[in-house]
Amino acid sequence: MVLIHGAYNAAALLAGTFLSIFLWRSSHDLALIALYSGLSALMIPVAFLANGLLWRGLGAGASIRLGLFGNGAVYLLVLVLGNDTPHWVVALGLLRGVAEGFYWSGFHLVSYDTTSDRDRDRYFGAQATATWFLTAALPPAAGAIIVAGTHVGGAYRGYQLVFALAAVLLMAAMVLAGRLPSGTRERLSIPRVARLVRRNPDWQWVTRARLADGFTGSLMGLVLTVMTYLVLKNEQQVGNFNGLMGLLGVGISLGLAAFMKPRHRIRIALVGGYLLVMSTLLLPLYLTAGALVAYGFLRAVGGPLHGNALAPMALQVIDRDPQARTMRYEYIVHQELCLGIGRVLSIGCFLLLMAPLNQMLLARIVVVIAGAAPILIWAAFARIPQVAPGSADSRALPAAA
Repeated sequence: MVLIHGAYNAAALLAGTFLSIFLWRSSHDLALIALYSGLSALMIPVAFLANGLLWRGLGAGASIRLGLFGNGAVYLLVLVLGNDTPHWVVALGLLRGVAEGFYWSGFHLVSYDTTSDRDRDRYFGAQATATWFLTAALPPAAGAIIVAGTHVGGAYRGYQLVFALAAVLLMAAMVLAGRLPSGTRERLSIPRVARLVRRNPDWQWVTRARLADGFTGSLMGLVLTVMTYLVLKNEQQVGNFNGLMGLLGVGISLGLAAFMKPRHRIRIALVGGYLLVMSTLLLPLYLTAGALVAYGFLRAVGGPLHGNALAPMALQVIDRDPQARTMRYEYIVHQELCLGIGRVLSIGCFLLLMAPLNQMLLARIVVVIAGAAPILIWAAFARIPQVAPGSADSRALPAAA
């Protein structure tokens, strides 16, 4: 799964990182990028629901393969559409959302089924290390290809090469996904999804964390990518900047994978959360190269400390349910619905406010406000009682629940 997810992230780092810049250069309109992201965010939980209600027999491996195929199809369509891509953001956003939903529904099933609380810090640490290593290598390469392509076949030839390479990587990952466990499950029960917080009280903190994460994460990504491009002026510099962040992230993630223990998660995540908040105060206030360097350093260090430490927390709460094995997909769908609600609300508010306000002023305001999310997410997860692996969990639910 680490290899497959690595290929998925490689494609995202090659093409996904620069797709927002491609749309910006083609239209100079943040509204189109927000619309694309909003439709994707809307369709992700729809795909989770469809996967559980309509295609119950679809195993996790098959779901992942469908998601990889759909993401590859998006990049191929952008490759074919070229300069007309901004006119097709609705269809592309819907397709991307469905593909992401199928991929992540399978990914979460495999992650839960193949790990326990004893080894999840190593598992997510390995995933993050691979992602940061790819971040160090691929965005600079993609930026170089895009800039070099402008001297060979026009302004967008480099983009075409990058999107084609991303599609090839996703097709290769489809082959690897054929060896994943099936991850079969019972049919999704909507009433059980609705009663999860009452059934497992600690799940309320996961719910709050996912709402905060969804409300800020997707919007932050699209705004920060464009702001970075505006400061650095070309794709090569954007790629190099992401590469430097990746080098720092590799070291932090390796250390966490090797040494972090479950009892240290909350304290480490708090440090990471403060660094992330500081990063998002600097860049919007001082949209300069110096502020961007400081932002990148704080984010490269704070991101792994916050994200890697908190990644196993939701699965720990699921483990406390005596029927966790049969109900794990209900928990997965519930947290994805929370993320989706947050994403759609945030992007909807952004689009509504875009008309009366200057787009870049609004972007700066968004980054400052959304930048507080890591502390809100930490505060929610910190309310979950922690139990040392191997000891009796006094918070476990009764079997008759």
